Amino acid sequence: MNKNIKIIAGVAAVLIILFSGYYYKKINENRVGADRDEYGCILSAGYSWCEARQTCLRPWEEYCTNTLPKKVLFECDNGKYINASFYIGDDKFVDLVLSDGRKMSVPHAISASGARYANTDETFVFWNKGDTAFITEGKDSAITFGNCVLKSQ
Repeated sequence: MNKNIKIIAGVAAVLIILFSGYYYKKINENRVGADRDEYGCILSAGYSWCEARQTCLRPWEEYCTNTLPKKVLFECDNGKYINASFYIGDDKFVDLVLSDGRKMSVPHAISASGARYANTDETFVFWNKGDTAFITEGKDSAITFGNCVLKSQ
C-alpha cells in the first residue's frame, strides 16, 4: 500500500511539473511583447526591423534610412522646443521629438518656399525656413509651436 501511494505521488508530481511548464509557456505566449520577430523586434509594440540601420524601430517615430541625420534644436515660445533630425540627400522624412514628449517621423510635403513636412490629412505640419520653424495642428491649423529659432550649436 505504501509503495502504491509513493508511485501515485511521484506520477502526480511529474504531471504537475509538466502541466505547470505548459501553462507558463501558454501564459507567456499571449503577453504583450512576447511576439518578437526573428530580429527581436516587438511587433505588438509597433517595432519592425530597419535593415538600413540594423535596428528595430517604430516607422512613425523614426525614418528607416542609412543616411546620417543632421540634428538641430529649435527653441520656441512658451519654453517649448523641437528636436529635428533632417536626412540630407534622402529628404523624404523629418524625425521630430517635441517638448511635450511626442516622437514622430513626418513625410516631406510640397512647399512653395522652405521645407514643409505634413501627415496625410494635414492635421500636423512642420514648417522650416532657414533658422526658423513652427508647427500647426488640427483642422484649423492652429500654431502649437510658434516663433521657433535654431539654437546655436
